[in-house]
Amino acid sequence: MLQQQQQQQYYNGSNVGQMVHTRKKTVNDLIPGFVPGLLGVFQLFLWIAILALEGVSIYYDPGRGTVYAGIWCSSVFFVTWIAMFCYLCCGRSAGCGIYLVIQNSISLVFAIILVIFTARFVKNPCLCYGALCYIPNWHDIYDFDSIYGNYLYLCTSRTFQKLPILKGLLACAALMLISNIIFIIVYIIFSIKLRMDKSSNTEQLNVGYQQESAAVHIGGQPSYHPSNMAYPPQQYPQTSPNGPMGLMFHGRRSEKF
Repeated sequence: MLQQQQQQQYYNGSNVGQMVHTRKKTVNDLIPGFVPGLLGVFQLFLWIAILALEGVSIYYDPGRGTVYAGIWCSSVFFVTWIAMFCYLCCGRSAGCGIYLVIQNSISLVFAIILVIFTARFVKNPCLCYGALCYIPNWHDIYDFDSIYGNYLYLCTSRTFQKLPILKGLLACAALMLISNIIFIIVYIIFSIKLRMDKSSNTEQLNVGYQQESAAVHIGGQPSYHPSNMAYPPQQYPQTSPNGPMGLMFHGRRSEKF
């Protein structure tokens, strides 16, 4: 208990006591501002490209080779790039940084979903799911299936014309995925760096305390840590010869003589 009190007094007299009054360094202070800025601009252009390519794909065939994933995944991508720009405007607080990591993680999941669906459609543009198989493509005629008793619409040459569009959509989804991973990795790296810096400072202070304690036990002079507090200069009242203190002083001198 006594050793802990002595160690706390040493910390109060060292530079740690001077850092208490300053704002603690966070991960957001270490991350360069251009990293979220560039990633936000990159994600903005990818968001526009994904929406445009999904629209063209639906134009060629609204039922086959699509599940409209580019549209409902883009709602998440929209929130993500907006959050990247808001992160630069809100003072880069710790709460904004944590929220941005969470939002990029959610965007990462939706980018993976978009990549999976689009990769399947690239292999087979005529692939369809559920009720979408019953949506007619343009300039197509229907054929009656006597087994199921439903009108099934066939895959035409117009469906295969969307194959380059699907490949471009797959590339944009993969790039969105990579941008989310980059930000998450950058945040983790600087978090580890900040934690290592804090542990290194603590170890240096512990070593300094042990050295000073050893010097006191041996009998040496401990190091002096001057205080940063500024005290006002002490002023003494000046006595006048004609004042009461001055008359008393001269009276005592005359009694001696």
